[in-house]
Amino acid sequence: MKRKTVLIGLNEINFEFLDYYISQGELKHFKKLFEGSQRVETISESEYHLLEPWIQWVTIHTGKNYAEHQVFRLGDIVEHPELGQLFEELEDQGYTVGAISPFNALNKMTKPAFFVPDPWTQTKVSGTDFVKKLYKAIHQAVNDNAKEKISIGSVFTLAVAFLFYVPITSWGGYFKNILQRKLPGTKAMILDNLLADVFIKLWKKSKPDFANLFLNSGAHIQHHYLFNSAAYQGSLENPEWYCPKDYDPFLKVLRIYDRIIERVEQLGKINLIVATGLHQEPHEHLTYYWRLDDHKAFLKEIGIKDYKNVLPRMSRDFLIEFHDEQSAQAAARLMSSLSCQSDEEPIFDVDNRGTSLFIELVYPNQLTDVHTLKSSLSNLQVQNFKSYVSFVAIKNGEHNGIGYLASNRPLVCPAQIPLTEVKELIMNTVSQS
Repeated sequence: MKRKTVLIGLNEINFEFLDYYISQGELKHFKKLFEGSQRVETISESEYHLLEPWIQWVTIHTGKNYAEHQVFRLGDIVEHPELGQLFEELEDQGYTVGAISPFNALNKMTKPAFFVPDPWTQTKVSGTDFVKKLYKAIHQAVNDNAKEKISIGSVFTLAVAFLFYVPITSWGGYFKNILQRKLPGTKAMILDNLLADVFIKLWKKSKPDFANLFLNSGAHIQHHYLFNSAAYQGSLENPEWYCPKDYDPFLKVLRIYDRIIERVEQLGKINLIVATGLHQEPHEHLTYYWRLDDHKAFLKEIGIKDYKNVLPRMSRDFLIEFHDEQSAQAAARLMSSLSCQSDEEPIFDVDNRGTSLFIELVYPNQLTDVHTLKSSLSNLQVQNFKSYVSFVAIKNGEHNGIGYLASNRPLVCPAQIPLTEVKELIMNTVSQS
């Protein structure tokens, strides 16, 4: 059997921190991977506001930088069907392709082995009826995570998925994590574990020539709990109520990833490529993240009514679609005018796209019941803004444009390459296997 190629996206993982844990006797499969082939650095955008994973993974998929692909927000790939991605291009060359949660990717394939989008990108799901139900459940659970709401239907679907996709040998680890689900980052780890189990089961059934598994909990944990990592050498600490001082969720997720790498290599003759897109380094301040609980209720409170739809995105972001540009422009002016009365900090960052607004809740400080919003355009005030939001996290990590590649096979390339060249490297690996 010729070698199959598997790309595992370990979003934003800092390989220098992996080196630390390996030096402490941890992560034996990462150690084997790093020792078996050269480690390559990837170089992405030079402007910090472009160092977002939903931009960088589009670059990996298309081979184009931001100036060329112009995809700036998560989910926006659906507005760019003209962009060629490695998925459909490999299929056009006669290869079978499967993907689980590829970040900001559009499903344009004719007959994929399987394709389950990330929870924030509205593109078609390819697979059985149950795979489609599973995606719907994951989408609901992830997007309502800040409110800690999950529907009964989603719970049932996830339970069935557990019975069908998870090997009995892994049940103990799942049950332990479910019992510890209140520990920081644990729910994200459970999701990544489930995505990996679904990927492996679907891969065994179809054995595609190229398959992509994207995992995001490590990025989430670095963003919000990196100060608890034994690899972190800085002076900042998370509050005890936020993350216990003796708990290292980053090591915990890396152990999960280490096991996933082992399981993928056990599938047979596999060209395994691990990519990060970029990586994170420690943040230097305490910055709070907040998310609106009920977007429609808040828009009504501030007087924004003439819109078609409001769509939550990752973490603090949401999209509002309008009937016309005038309504969108008026709403943009209003939301941009809002600040906190006590410290004058802006509440939202607004990206006006004509008939839609992409909005990020950027207020960085702690909120109490007395915090009031005000508008610089009118007498509008919103008392007790905290009642409209949920606390998401404290920022611990920030983006760095250097990413990493590693493989269990020799990578025929320099030790440092532009991120735009990763697509060709992957496609060449598939075609030469």
